[in-house]
Amino acid sequence: AFHEDPGFFASALRGLLVKETFHILRDRRTLLVLLALPVVQVVLFGYAIRTDVNSVRLAIVDPSPDAVTMNLRNRFAGTGVFEVDVRRLADVEPLFQTGAAQVALVFDETFAEDVRRGGTAHLQVITDATDPNSGGLLQAYTQALIDDSRRSLPPPASRIVIVPQVQMRFNPTRASSNLFVPGLMAFVLTIVSALMTAISLTREKETGTMEALLVSPLRPWEIIVGKVTPYLVIGFVGALGILVEARLVFGVPTRGSVMLLLAEVLLYIL
Repeated sequence: AFHEDPGFFASALRGLLVKETFHILRDRRTLLVLLALPVVQVVLFGYAIRTDVNSVRLAIVDPSPDAVTMNLRNRFAGTGVFEVDVRRLADVEPLFQTGAAQVALVFDETFAEDVRRGGTAHLQVITDATDPNSGGLLQAYTQALIDDSRRSLPPPASRIVIVPQVQMRFNPTRASSNLFVPGLMAFVLTIVSALMTAISLTREKETGTMEALLVSPLRPWEIIVGKVTPYLVIGFVGALGILVEARLVFGVPTRGSVMLLLAEVLLYIL
């Protein structure tokens, strides 16, 4: 009958809450993780996930330097971008490969003459789109500066038409599979390596076999290696399967060294 007493349930619940509170306070490591992890994540993501357009590494190919092209270049320089002056279009590719350039502005040889005649002037905008969000922002930012520079010219030059020919480096066809399939590889490897290993260790503790392992002649690091190694092998085999599936099913090309990629996969799983 006393189990039906509401006061009994309130007292039992209060006792359970007090017990859990003391348990958390005594477990300093868990408390530290609960309090520090959100702070660390906010700091990491706050610095890593940014869409600000500043300190842009800009390469400019100006085969015929002129007051007209210098006006447009000064417009970019006034925004605080880091300008890299190159003379030939062939010099732009190494800059993109090494990450020294994010955007390249290539003037046509007759750009200044076309502006003076009041006709249509052409220039090429090449954007590094390995990060599609940043690439799109840089592309839009560059085109906005070009339009603003055109409007600042005195008449009749302000009525000319500047046609930017846009080219996106990395995935120029903008196929979605080329973006989400590599990302899914990292996601799947995270699940297999981290989550499944943690579940395996937790299962050992819940079934009571962890105590048997701890009193065995095995050392703690040997237990961890024994538990982790099978999932390391499974994750590596899964990565190979993902590469094959990405190529055969989705047509995602693999550029560069496959051995380097596999070594990085192994390091990522570890």
